[in-house]
Amino acid sequence: MIIARAPFRVSFLGGGTDFPAYYRERPHGGAVLATAIDRYCYIALHRLSPFYPHRLRASYSRTELANAPEEIRHPLIRECLKFAAPDERLEITHIADLPGGTGLGSSSSFTVALLHALRTFAGETPDADRLAREAVEIERARVGDPGGHQDQYAAAHGGWLRLDFHPDGRVGARPLALAPARRAEIEAAMRLFYVGASKDANTLLQRQAEAVQRNGAALDELRALTDRGEAVLCSEAPLAEFGALLDRAWTLKRSFAEGIGFPEADEAYGKARSLGAWGGKVLGAGGRGFLLILAPPERQPAIEAALAPHPAICVRGGAPGSRIVYQDDA
Repeated sequence: MIIARAPFRVSFLGGGTDFPAYYRERPHGGAVLATAIDRYCYIALHRLSPFYPHRLRASYSRTELANAPEEIRHPLIRECLKFAAPDERLEITHIADLPGGTGLGSSSSFTVALLHALRTFAGETPDADRLAREAVEIERARVGDPGGHQDQYAAAHGGWLRLDFHPDGRVGARPLALAPARRAEIEAAMRLFYVGASKDANTLLQRQAEAVQRNGAALDELRALTDRGEAVLCSEAPLAEFGALLDRAWTLKRSFAEGIGFPEADEAYGKARSLGAWGGKVLGAGGRGFLLILAPPERQPAIEAALAPHPAICVRGGAPGSRIVYQDDA
């Protein structure tokens, strides 16, 4: 048995500039600031006994039995098996710390972890860049899901990251130079509030992809905000300055496509700001999911009380990227 683990992520700044339609057409490319968090997707891969009548078992929110990858209905499992699976009888089981469709890059964490398990089963030792590239190929080219390319790299590399998307298609992943005290300061100020699972993130992502040209000026500003955000985070500047950048970025992103903002999040965000929050944003494509709030620690209790219908969670940043956390020969 092999168990692979890949982290979910929180994206701070630059979302949208990681779409190829944007970064391949700009001489400066795109850039994203993000952190992997201590919430994970787990994939267990096990050799299936020959006494079962089927060759493949996939267990996630449902269980599928099949004799060939093409018969699997789950698109990510099907395409990963077609792409990377050895000719073996296999059982795949998915476990996650948080639900999917909530803006934390869960689909990419799933894909990266499954590819990592499959490659390890085949006796390979893939590096983070390879896992990310292959996950992009699976999700964007083979499955055809819309979206950018940040989530796969965040899940594969982990850590506090700056991701640079170059016009020639290269992606650079660079750790942010954060002192331990600065990391602790950010984590103390950060809360995620659950405002409901996304109803149709792919639709929103498709709208955003289609509107890249129309939103070019706003995306250019988001790209610039990413540079400013890195400078603030990697200095001793007040975190309130970073919160203001998040606030500006969220205002810009809400203009991209209909449905990114929604009443529950707008109301919760307004309450948090009125109680002293520096800034925040809805994570992922929008439409539902987790709301990130950055606020002084002393204001957190009042904010959590005011947003009480929406459960709050504390997370730690800088989680390690995809790992094999268990392996035996059975």
